[in-house]
Amino acid sequence: MTKESYDKINAIKWIGIITMTIDHIGYYLFPELIWLRIIGRIAFPCFLYTTVQGTRNTSNFKKYFFQLIGVGILTIPISLYSGTVFNILFTLALVALSIKDKRFIILALVLSYFCEYGIYGFLLGWAIYCMVFIHKLLGVILFLAVHILVWPSVQIFACFAIFLLLIDTYKATKKIPKIIGYLYYPLHQLILLAIKFNL
Repeated sequence: MTKESYDKINAIKWIGIITMTIDHIGYYLFPELIWLRIIGRIAFPCFLYTTVQGTRNTSNFKKYFFQLIGVGILTIPISLYSGTVFNILFTLALVALSIKDKRFIILALVLSYFCEYGIYGFLLGWAIYCMVFIHKLLGVILFLAVHILVWPSVQIFACFAIFLLLIDTYKATKKIPKIIGYLYYPLHQLILLAIKFNL
């Protein structure tokens, strides 16, 4: 992996974490402030991008895959609050599995129906994979086309993430330790829930 690619992946990961946090602040604490949720729509495509890159670059896919599943299971009690059992981490795991072994594409597509973001999320992951590793223009077209599935919901604003994904050069940013990257997802939601029920 080139330094430029590494810097981009790390920057996109930071953007994903920051916009996800803004989104969850809106969801848990200020549901009336729709602009927080709009900003948060950027997060999911960012995490799909880092998952696509992680799947291609990891030296131990089984470990990578089961880390996603493990944290996903750990987060289920929190995601149940929002009415979701199989949260975003299960969606990311299915995308990763189908990219790693194409024999699982159909099965993963079907299972994604029961996960957060559903079939839209799975197809968006593949659009990003196409954009990064197969054909950039075709991937961009697919990325935008997939959002027909979520029109006219607020998720349509995820389209704007395409600009971030198309930028090739990012400044070097501080690397996020893997353990923090994984555990931040459930922990920051626990903190926000604690704040919500103590206000």
